[in-house]
Amino acid sequence: MTRSWTVTAAEVRSRARERAAAVAVALVPLGLIPALGAVQGGFQPDAWLWAGTLAAWAAAVALAVDDHPGALRVSWPWLAAGGAFLLWTVASASWSAEPAQSLLEARRIVVYAAVALALVVLARRGAGRAVVAGAHVGVCVLVLYALARYLLGARHYDPVEGYLISQPLGYANAVGILAAIGMLLSLAPATGGSDRRRAGAAALVPPLALALDVSGSAASWLALAIGFAAFAALHPSLGKIAPPLLALVPPTAVAVWIGHFSRLTDPVHARLDGAVVLLAALACSAAAAAAAARLRPQTGSGRGFRRRTLALAAVAVAVVGAAVAVRSTSDQPRASYYHVAWHEYRAHPLLGSGAGTFGRNWALSGLEAKWGGALDAHSLYLETLAETGPLGLALLMAFLLYPLRRAAMRRELPWIPAGAAATVAFLVHAGLDWDWELPSVVVAGLACAAGVAFSEEGRAEPLPRLVRATALAAALLLGAAALVGAHSTTRPSAAPKTAEAPRRGASAIEFSASPRYL
Repeated sequence: MTRSWTVTAAEVRSRARERAAAVAVALVPLGLIPALGAVQGGFQPDAWLWAGTLAAWAAAVALAVDDHPGALRVSWPWLAAGGAFLLWTVASASWSAEPAQSLLEARRIVVYAAVALALVVLARRGAGRAVVAGAHVGVCVLVLYALARYLLGARHYDPVEGYLISQPLGYANAVGILAAIGMLLSLAPATGGSDRRRAGAAALVPPLALALDVSGSAASWLALAIGFAAFAALHPSLGKIAPPLLALVPPTAVAVWIGHFSRLTDPVHARLDGAVVLLAALACSAAAAAAAARLRPQTGSGRGFRRRTLALAAVAVAVVGAAVAVRSTSDQPRASYYHVAWHEYRAHPLLGSGAGTFGRNWALSGLEAKWGGALDAHSLYLETLAETGPLGLALLMAFLLYPLRRAAMRRELPWIPAGAAATVAFLVHAGLDWDWELPSVVVAGLACAAGVAFSEEGRAEPLPRLVRATALAAALLLGAAALVGAHSTTRPSAAPKTAEAPRRGASAIEFSASPRYL
């Protein structure tokens, strides 16, 4: 009897530790995404200081007080790729024309490496679900706050963003991709689980779609379409979730139509007051919640529905992709950004021109007078190739893609298709915009990817002392690197040696000073 009681007590303590660990790992995206979003998306180096330090210290404390491996046993290649990309970025300062900008770029990557390390170290059994849930809540809190602020505040014209929704991130396209990520993450709880859970998640989709519409981001619509195609391809029971999935379409379409009809983003007077649009969006949310709660997942194979959905998703991706492709090849200045970045790579095909040097090369191209200043190529992959060469691009892709390696094998877990879809949307959008410069967006993407990678964690074997000491040293070094940045006065600039530092609190898009695109 005593032994039975002892085992039961041990199980209770184990479950309590797992619940506490799930809360801890979920707090990483849940805390950082809104916090960074509230300070212009984390664009300024001041935000990297506290964000990188908090993430690194969280990892260090976890390693110091517990010998549980977290996800280190299976996810160490992810951390190795991120660490190698960070070191290669630092090394690029040795051949860079702007070493200070290269080191500044490395400081931003310290945040991403620290976040990845914290997620891996804090992971326990069920960490995948917790991380995806934390990212979902964090993204929705930020986007819905931005939408309420946009609709209830005074209509304000921005020289670059016009009347599009952009605050508090400072960039309308960032609001757009976060809204798309939030919609994709809502698909898992909105199509499965209890009636209350489906209703709550479904209620989020129409206002998120409205926020995406008033962001004016075509690239975010493309990312959403490709993300949904990934969700449809991965979900093992697409036919079974047809009723609650289809229930989302009418209220979401109405919310998007209201956004168009209101003309809130047009330079002329709006047709509807923002408060009226907000009330209409809430009505759409209520309709989506009621429909999703009433229409439960079905039983049966649903193969016909799956084929039809995949076909419709492919058509949607083709149509939206064609529209974005036509726009990207004909509009400026995006085509010029790509041309300058490609010329930069061809001039330095082995090592690149050094991290953070695109702004300098753009200024030297002679196009700045025509199209305005720009600090990046608006394509993470092309800019990385131009600045750090093929090896830098390979390390970056390994860091971004490694968590998705087994998504198809674990798709029976309900959060895997939604988490993978959101990750795919982030990766697509990062290739068309400057998401990498906004840590709030990148943390959301990394958290979604981690949720896919952590789906089978739960082994309790302690780490070897050497491995644990190495991971602890890495966490302490990342924290120290983030703190050392407090002594730097370098700010993102095309000419850091002569240009004045941008004013505190200025919009992130102002530093790019480029016309809106995508």
